[in-house]
Amino acid sequence: VPSARTLVEIEDTRGTEMTIKITGYQWKWHYDYLGEGVSFFSSLAADSNAARRLGSGIDPATVDHYLLNVDRPLVVPVGVKIRYLITSNDVLHAWWMPDFAIKKDAIPGFINEGWFLVKEAGTYRGQCAELCGKDHGFMPIVVEALPREDFDAWLAEQKAMAAAGREPAARVASR
Repeated sequence: VPSARTLVEIEDTRGTEMTIKITGYQWKWHYDYLGEGVSFFSSLAADSNAARRLGSGIDPATVDHYLLNVDRPLVVPVGVKIRYLITSNDVLHAWWMPDFAIKKDAIPGFINEGWFLVKEAGTYRGQCAELCGKDHGFMPIVVEALPREDFDAWLAEQKAMAAAGREPAARVASR
């Protein structure tokens, strides 16, 4: 039955080249490239965070990707099957990436898994899709997909920074 085969393939994480652990926190995401020594938090971008505050005097319409940008995007290579493990450190969250057809629950004390493969370089945006508290609306997800050579250079830079005990400067996804 063709549909049964498709359903099995959707859940089959074999043949992946890398595994990323995603952990939800109120109100940010933590990404850990397992086996690579690279991990970091990804939070709402500073300009969106400032504009969302009542009385800030900042017009949200002037902020690029208002409430949908982060200080550090998840960076992945194009054309690579990536396994993800997802959990939560506190309450229920959901990692929702519409362009990847993913909405996976992050549950404290439980690990869900899945996989994705990005076919085109670019910046992809999503959000937490589980009401997780007062700042739920300020928990965007940004995935930056790079050609393999660019990803390898990015990963080498992150490893060098981690080995030196330094945090890379926050960078906001601009696309």
